[in-house]
Amino acid sequence: MTVTAGLHKSQVSRILRTFEAYGFVRKKGGQYQLGRAFTAYASLVKTEGGLVELARPIMEGLSKQTQGTVMLKIREEGETVTIDRVESRHFLRLAYPVGLRLPLNASSSGKVFLAYMSSEERNRLYRGGCFRKFTGRTKTALAALDRDLSTVLRKGFALSDEEHLLGARGVAAPIFGPGGNLEATLALGLPKVLLPDKMIKEVGASVRKAAVDISLLLGHKPRSNSDNGKPRMALTRPDRTYKKGKRQWSISKKLGTL
Repeated sequence: MTVTAGLHKSQVSRILRTFEAYGFVRKKGGQYQLGRAFTAYASLVKTEGGLVELARPIMEGLSKQTQGTVMLKIREEGETVTIDRVESRHFLRLAYPVGLRLPLNASSSGKVFLAYMSSEERNRLYRGGCFRKFTGRTKTALAALDRDLSTVLRKGFALSDEEHLLGARGVAAPIFGPGGNLEATLALGLPKVLLPDKMIKEVGASVRKAAVDISLLLGHKPRSNSDNGKPRMALTRPDRTYKKGKRQWSISKKLGTL
């Protein structure tokens, strides 16, 4: 491998150790093999009609309407990972690179994943030290997160208010797969000045609707408003106008005046 890559053995070893830490390879019997991360990403990104391909037009439409940066995130143990993003074109925007990892307690997407997992799993992650503090507003105790997680299940979206980055707000909603499992989240990031309190409900509803559309395109077929004892939002047919770019939203005009 070192000869083929043109790298020194020590460089290859460091690269492999990094890949191993993130689950892309695993060491077995002195040999490196492909890890679970390749399987996870392949199922989401590489396959025909995969999540990224289906979600992209809706993400572009949502970003255009809200002037926010829209992200697609999955969960890997105690972190969220951004697997795709549509960056805002507004001169005031948040930059979230693909591959960005954040602990579950410090982002709106993380709160969605926490809300839909069992209390036993939440406790395990908490005891394992997965929660980290970034700002004075970051919640690192499960008790402090309880109200936020209840809101996710009741309203269908989560809010992060300067919990990872001062001056930034995020809104995220769940994306469900064919079997009703939580596959990913759709997240929107905006500077707080562009997402004041009075607009959170409207923005949250739009993010939730876009996530619902992606879920349905993935083949999710909701059986009822409840799943595994947890409240779920009612789903409707996907709004195809996202692809056509014809749907208008009042927030666009509001943001355009700032």
